[in-house]
Amino acid sequence: MKIRDFAFLGMALLIGLAGCSHNSTDESDSSPPLEAVAVQTTLATIHPMASVVHAHGRLEPAPGADAKIASPIAGRLRAVLVREGDLVQAGEVVAIVDERPQQAQSLSAAAALRAAEAQAQQANLALKAAEADQANAVQLAQLALKSAELDRENAVQQAKIDLETAQTELKKLLAGARPQEIAQADQAVVQAKATRDRDAAELERVRFLYEHGIDSKRDLDDAQTALQVAEANLESAQQQDSLIRAGARPEDIQAARLRVQQAQQALQRAQADGDAKVQEAKTALRQAEQGALQVLAKKQEALAMQRTVQQKQADLLAAEATADYAVLRAPLSGVVTARNLNPGDMADPSTPVLEITDPNRLILVAQLPAEDGARVRKGMEAKVTSEVLSARTLAGRVISVGQVNPQTNLQEVQIAVSNPKGLLKVGDFASADIILAVTPHAVVVPKQAVLTQENKSVVFVVGNDGEAHQRDVLLGSEQGNLVEVRRGIAPGDQVILLGQYELSDGQKVKVISQGQDESGGNNS
Repeated sequence: MKIRDFAFLGMALLIGLAGCSHNSTDESDSSPPLEAVAVQTTLATIHPMASVVHAHGRLEPAPGADAKIASPIAGRLRAVLVREGDLVQAGEVVAIVDERPQQAQSLSAAAALRAAEAQAQQANLALKAAEADQANAVQLAQLALKSAELDRENAVQQAKIDLETAQTELKKLLAGARPQEIAQADQAVVQAKATRDRDAAELERVRFLYEHGIDSKRDLDDAQTALQVAEANLESAQQQDSLIRAGARPEDIQAARLRVQQAQQALQRAQADGDAKVQEAKTALRQAEQGALQVLAKKQEALAMQRTVQQKQADLLAAEATADYAVLRAPLSGVVTARNLNPGDMADPSTPVLEITDPNRLILVAQLPAEDGARVRKGMEAKVTSEVLSARTLAGRVISVGQVNPQTNLQEVQIAVSNPKGLLKVGDFASADIILAVTPHAVVVPKQAVLTQENKSVVFVVGNDGEAHQRDVLLGSEQGNLVEVRRGIAPGDQVILLGQYELSDGQKVKVISQGQDESGGNNS
């Protein structure tokens, strides 16, 4: 409503009051009807309204939004690169500790690692050589064993053959001539005798012819020679027949027996020699296989050297990490809120060099009455205000709802506050409206339209008859200058905004002007 509207309304109210006073003094007995009261009205509208709980408290850094930077190692500060109030980014170098002892330790660890790696390499080479030698030794021993087994088998087989041959020869001698052989010998004697008789007769015939001059001397000599040959063959056949019938000589049998014994002994020697060579080859194989123990020892040595290398690597990493500790970096982005040490001072893990706070991540710590805290839940949105923000609000969200303190009946609530431009500072006081629920189509009127009579909330509305009608209303949540009317008013009702304090139910009113709605538009 504009200033001239207020002035006009005031003048109208004064005139009305003067008229009423005049009438009451001069014409009190007649009591004429009251004149229409000048009022200003506005329309009841639909507006989203939030049910809220009001909270007040102090701003603190959010969890993880502040950090105290101390040196992990003891040493003298070489440089402190920031001052209080400076903005730093996460990872930015903010201070440097003298790192020369740590660098020396790192160099020593690197040298120890190189030595351990060389020893481990030698151990690995020795292991590979031992594995190759052992594998070759086993393979050769296996081949020697197979060769010994094959030689034994061949020698025993040959000795068995020789024994069987000697035994067969002995049996043959002991058995004597077979009937077939005797018959053959007798037949040979008969044939030889027949041949001799024929040649003797031929000699007599040739001699007769020679004496009579028919055959020559040569024919006679040939006949005599043939007879001599036939007689010799007869004698040989007779001797052979005699030998066959007489059987083997004792010395031949004894010689055959000796040959059988020699063959048996040769078989035993072949078996024994073969077994000895096979056993020797097996022993050599076991010895070669036992070389795996030496290989295992080499392997254990190589593993021990590898573990030494790993330990030296860990030592080097630890030394390098310790050297890196000499460079202090900001763990988060924020503002330097404290600088406790300066270059030349001794730094140690117990004394922070700097303190950093992220101003964009704050929490409002508020104490609520238990009845209000019972309605608040984690995750509810909130609107945060503060004197330093003027009319601005910041978004917030409930992140923690504590337990009720039985001594104070208060409940701690923590609200995360979005502070992107750093308008709020740690330690500032702030307020928050925690949004419990939102009614999207609430009937609302300005707060100044509501009166309290006899502990009841009432409003006056202008009816179609031009009279003011009193309505009992049930109020809900408030938001700015608006209040929710849950019962008693309908959207579009013409609610009296100014002038209602002098009204009574059913009194005539004169609408001078209509006020503005929440959006700033004029309802007139």
